[in-house]
Amino acid sequence: MADVFAGRFELIDPVGSGGTGTVWRAWDRRLERLCAAKVLRQRHAGALLRFVREQGLRLEHPNVLSPYGWVAEDDQALLAMDLVGGGSVSNLVADFGGLPERYTAELLAQLLAALEQVHAAGVVHRDVKPANLLLETTGTAWPVLRLSDFGIAFSLGEPRLTQQGTVVGTPGYVAPEVLAGDPPACAQDLYAAGVTGWQLLTGEEPPASGPLPPRPSGTAGSVAWDVVESLVRIDPSERTESATAALTALAPALDEALHLPAYTADGELIEVFDQLPPLPPAYQALAVPPKPAVSGKARPIRRWVVLAGAGLVGLAAVGAVAVLLLNGPSDGGGAPSSPDSPAPQTIPTGPVTPKPNPQVTVGAVCGWQEAGDIETTSAGTRVECRQQGTSYRWIKAG
Repeated sequence: MADVFAGRFELIDPVGSGGTGTVWRAWDRRLERLCAAKVLRQRHAGALLRFVREQGLRLEHPNVLSPYGWVAEDDQALLAMDLVGGGSVSNLVADFGGLPERYTAELLAQLLAALEQVHAAGVVHRDVKPANLLLETTGTAWPVLRLSDFGIAFSLGEPRLTQQGTVVGTPGYVAPEVLAGDPPACAQDLYAAGVTGWQLLTGEEPPASGPLPPRPSGTAGSVAWDVVESLVRIDPSERTESATAALTALAPALDEALHLPAYTADGELIEVFDQLPPLPPAYQALAVPPKPAVSGKARPIRRWVVLAGAGLVGLAAVGAVAVLLLNGPSDGGGAPSSPDSPAPQTIPTGPVTPKPNPQVTVGAVCGWQEAGDIETTSAGTRVECRQQGTSYRWIKAG
């Protein structure tokens, strides 16, 4: 008989562990769905506040894996998240080595889209790396990436929990200015995204210290390499200024079709397969995939921002977290479903705007409600909001 946490979550089996807790595969009795449950033992006020911050970072986006609920019992707390079974980008690189440039561009674009959402909420992730980029089990179809583990994320404007001079992050992905003692900033996440892109392209581990090796010969004109190189500049003032700007620079690569199934340079089929162990017999019937939320259409993107007070003390303070609903009610929801076809889908419902819109750039993320809208950029380029995998972007209109 599985342990039941707070009368709601049946802990089935452990599927991972980290510095802040153990992740279990669990059954959510209230929502009647499988989920990932991160169990954290509260030992001191600092760990508690980190928990409050993490469960407060509910940024619903197709490429962000953040908690949809939490419960507390005695001296333990639990965060409930979507169950993502395809392993991590780190596993993908270990299995297949360097990935094709177009495949890399897709994964990097999804990471940048996630960071765009996170940074817009005033949050610095501080631990962007392949091991924290989980993958949906999509097989040889369109890959779906989820940015996870907000355990050491920092909300700009809130007090720091680490002492001045303490370096937070993973060696090899930490920006040089962090080692020099600079405070958290979005540019540091962008540096880590660039290192991740370099690892996707090369299949190699980054050096624990010092600059990355120069790009290989024969990569002149590669958009993916150009974007990666601009993200990993040592001086943050010379680095690409934002995730949105990096997405814009990556747009020419994304305009090319992603041919699936994809193969490595050696001809090996690239596949994101289920890496979770089989469910125990008593839970086999729960392995039925959920029905799509909207038949024939992508699930609408609803964005949540949860604001947590900085001066909370004691476990009861977790309940003081305030929720600001920006777009539509939700009690969690399942993982974003992959489109029936990897080809972009267009819903021709939006109006045509002939005048230039300075807020729109090629490759930038748009909302699902804008699908089919046509705009003109300040440079005079006509663009249309189209579905790209599980997100929507402004693509050059034909």
